[in-house]
Amino acid sequence: MESRAIDTHAHLFLKEFEADLSFLTYRARQVCAAVLLPNLDVHTLPQVKALVASEPFFYYGMIGLHPAYVKADFRQQLALLESELAEAPWVAIGEVGIDLFHHRDTFKWQAEAFAYQIEWAQRLNLPLSIHFREALDETLHLLHPYQVRGVFHCFTGSYEEGKRIIEAGFYLGIGGVLTYKNALALQEAVKRLPLDRFVLETDSPYLAPVPFRGRRNESSYVVYVARALAALHCTSEEAVLNITTQNALELFGLSSFKAT
Repeated sequence: MESRAIDTHAHLFLKEFEADLSFLTYRARQVCAAVLLPNLDVHTLPQVKALVASEPFFYYGMIGLHPAYVKADFRQQLALLESELAEAPWVAIGEVGIDLFHHRDTFKWQAEAFAYQIEWAQRLNLPLSIHFREALDETLHLLHPYQVRGVFHCFTGSYEEGKRIIEAGFYLGIGGVLTYKNALALQEAVKRLPLDRFVLETDSPYLAPVPFRGRRNESSYVVYVARALAALHCTSEEAVLNITTQNALELFGLSSFKAT
């Protein structure tokens, strides 16, 4: 394969990958030019930093507090994370946002935490990697006052929802759900939305594409997402990789990271 993907969202620092991380990295390198690692909370940050340090210029880290991890101590967690902002060349603030599917009861805390982290992104001119499960309206409302950019991670919505996100100036993160037979609304949306507003992702270890659905996901499987996207747009896999990789390079500023 001449063109290479960028997996813009993979949690390869989790325990699911401890036993075979070196083999997984080897497989990912056959497919990907880079893999981006969104943090979850203060407890996962050391693992993210260690993985980035182990494979510089391939693994890139994001820093943030995931909405599912917004608990009573969220202000203390944010203070600790903020103290780390200058400690590494982070490519994004993430994974951050709102989750009203599993965590509706903490919405007020989530909204406060998200706003705080949007301010980091604006101040540092970094993109956001945004979690917005069952919370598109709330997420767009919270983003509206700020001048920021980023990606709505794990987009699985309708054409109208995708259009709203794009019109707000953001990218759509497309992953393995696109390959599922029952994802008809998503497939129709992706077919109608422009390729130049997509980035590829796996969300590993979750949401593995067909033919690996139900198994542990990994970054090398991002090619199956690219193939599904190419089929829907009646174009080549190489064209999809060229466009989405360029989108990711520009959004996350990866061209500014150069190996020595």
